[in-house]
Amino acid sequence: MHDRKLLCGLVSIVALVAAAADFGHGVCARAAAAPGRDTVVKAIETLADQEVAGTKRALILCGLPGDKAHRKPFAETVEKLRQTLMAKYGFAGPDVHVQFGGPVAEGEGPVLSGVRGQATREEIEAEAAELRKELKPEDTLWVIVMGHSYYDGKHSHFNIPGPDINEQEFGKLFVDLAAREQVFFITIPTSGYYIKPLSAKGRVVISATEADLEVNETIYPMALAEVLASPPAASEFDADHDGNLTLFDLYIAVARNVIERYLKDEFLPTEHALLDDNGDGRGTELQIDYLTEAQGGRAQEGKPPRPPRENADGALSTRISIVVAPAE
Repeated sequence: MHDRKLLCGLVSIVALVAAAADFGHGVCARAAAAPGRDTVVKAIETLADQEVAGTKRALILCGLPGDKAHRKPFAETVEKLRQTLMAKYGFAGPDVHVQFGGPVAEGEGPVLSGVRGQATREEIEAEAAELRKELKPEDTLWVIVMGHSYYDGKHSHFNIPGPDINEQEFGKLFVDLAAREQVFFITIPTSGYYIKPLSAKGRVVISATEADLEVNETIYPMALAEVLASPPAASEFDADHDGNLTLFDLYIAVARNVIERYLKDEFLPTEHALLDDNGDGRGTELQIDYLTEAQGGRAQEGKPPRPPRENADGALSTRISIVVAPAE
């Protein structure tokens, strides 16, 4: 957004300079000028559009899904995420990479399209290296991690085929990426431990759990896929009522979906999502001000929460627009 304003301002300045040159040099000078004002302005406007657009890339990593009972919902969620990103959020098929932690057996659950590998350590490292090579400063990158993990008292380990990978090793793979919009959804158990090693200025890191003993299987990935595929009406989706649909609103909508699933099944929630987007490596449970008391929050009827303060968690997310393609 800031790039757009800067470039549009440049367009205006060039237009004024060109107009002044036209007035001072007269008709003959205008005829001989190259390039003319309109040409210069059009060229810079085109540059502005190119800078704003960029390429939207996504990497969906699903570790070992487990037994057949677990494989089916994980496979369905991966497929749903991939198809939704392409159909509703402007990601092109070749730019949505999927790695699924296990062979796809014939007749076993849905067919996973776009799978590039089995999410081994080597394959994840290769994907990160490819992103580092391909990403441009104007690009968008979403990374969605799902599956199982365990905490050994020191590290959270993402369960993948072959040697597992811990949060420190995973974070190092994504240091100093070029993309201006970077969003990481770490939806595995004990995912709160991934916030610190992934945290960076200009990056949004969302975890399904806190950095403690929230080790149970999470329902966050299913909630994320459902909200993206079938977002609430705009009036409900716009959690902070600022008139814009943003990543912040998506975060709140998914948090609500998660808690409603627990309430429906009459279970105590064993996961509490966190968001870090100010680069300090500490996540914040921002949804608590938007959930009702029945949902475990402190939202009050008729008293909207204060918007996130500048440089606090949530401020960057409120500036990342979520554009949902209309249903066909």
